[in-house]
Amino acid sequence: MSVDPLNIGASGLTAYSDALDVSANNVANVDSTGFQLQNVNLQNQAGGGVTVATITSSSAQGSLEPSDQSTNLAISGSGFFVEQGGDGEPIYTRDGNFSLDANGTLVDPSTGLDVMTVTSTGGVAPLQIPPGVQSISFGLNGAIYGVLADGQLTSLGTVALARFNNAGGLRRVSGGYEATAASGVAQVGRAGTAGFGTLISGMVEGSNVDLGGEFVKMTAAKTAFDANAKTVEVASAMDRTVDGLIS
Repeated sequence: MSVDPLNIGASGLTAYSDALDVSANNVANVDSTGFQLQNVNLQNQAGGGVTVATITSSSAQGSLEPSDQSTNLAISGSGFFVEQGGDGEPIYTRDGNFSLDANGTLVDPSTGLDVMTVTSTGGVAPLQIPPGVQSISFGLNGAIYGVLADGQLTSLGTVALARFNNAGGLRRVSGGYEATAASGVAQVGRAGTAGFGTLISGMVEGSNVDLGGEFVKMTAAKTAFDANAKTVEVASAMDRTVDGLIS
C-alpha cells in the first residue's frame, strides 16, 4: 500500500484542528451550569493519518453550587432532565437552572423549553402550576409540591429524569442533547429510583470541565497540528520539486 505524506499530513491537520476546537469550547464553558466536557477520540486510518472517530461527552459529576431559587435543581448522580424540544422531540440536559414563566409553567429560561414531569402512564408532560399555589418545593425524589395560601401542601407531580445505556453517545444540540443510535433510547423514571440520582432544590450543577486537563490536551493537539503542518509543507515542496524535474 502506497503512503501519501501529503494526505497523511492533511488528515492530521483536520483531526487536530477539531480537537483544538472541542477543547476551546470546553474552556469557554467552564462556568456554564450543567455543561459536560467533550472528548475527541482519534482513529488511525489505513495507509496512515488520523481521523476523528467520535466526539463523546463526559458524564463526570460537576460540583453542586447553591443558588437563591427553589426552582433551580441539581442532579446528584446519574440522569438528565427532560425538556420538550421545539420540534416535539425531547431535549436532555444536566442544566437545572429552571424558573416559572408568566403562565406558571416550569421552563428552562435559556431556551424557553418546558421541563417535563412523569405522568401516571409513564410518559412525560409539562408542569403547569394551578391557580392558588403560592410557591412550589421539590423532594429528593423529584416530587413537586405546591404551597397553598393556607399553608397546606398539594402534590403537583414528579420531575422526569432520563438515563441511557451509553450517555456518551448523546448528540449535543442547542440547549442540551438528543438521543442517537449510539446512546440508545431514553429510559424515563424518577429521581432516587434504581439507576437515577437524587434531586437537590436550590442548587445547580457546575461545569465538569477541568481547566488544567484541557490546557494539557490543547498543548498536545497544537503540537500534533504543527507537526502535521510541517509534514504538509515538506510534502508539498517535494511534489513541486518532482513536478519541476518532470517538466
